[in-house]
Amino acid sequence: MTSASTQRGFTLLELMTAIAIIGIVLGLAVPALNGFVEASNLSGSARGFIVDFQLARSEAALRAQRVTVCTSTDMAACANASWDDGRLVFLDAGAVGVIDGGDQIISQTEPLNDAVTTASAGIAAANFISYAQNGMLAGPGTITLCVTGQDQRVVNIFRSGSAT
Repeated sequence: MTSASTQRGFTLLELMTAIAIIGIVLGLAVPALNGFVEASNLSGSARGFIVDFQLARSEAALRAQRVTVCTSTDMAACANASWDDGRLVFLDAGAVGVIDGGDQIISQTEPLNDAVTTASAGIAAANFISYAQNGMLAGPGTITLCVTGQDQRVVNIFRSGSAT
């Protein structure tokens, strides 16, 4: 008597059912993942502003010299641009808010992701924020970051020079 060998594997119906279930799960997960990625990008962009402002404040107090954060489109000079564009942090020994002869660039920050837009108010409405030798600012301001369909993030800049 010979025994019949058993075959192992999936039937076509089982395979198609598994593929359909995977497709449904991915169809539900991808939109949620996109929202998560955009929210993460928005929070990261806001943290980038805070890092630049904290660096400028600490360098101003450490060096007892004016330090400015300005918008830049070419990463070499300040520009009358939006905060969406790149940013420079520099020692501002000459004309306030302008990179000239004796100024030294401390940090360069690339432009924000195209999906992120900004709006500014107060001292941030200008294309630069300049920290005095003691780390203080002339007044408060805000930078609001938005991604369409997402909550916004607001960077508050206080007269004391701190940012949250």
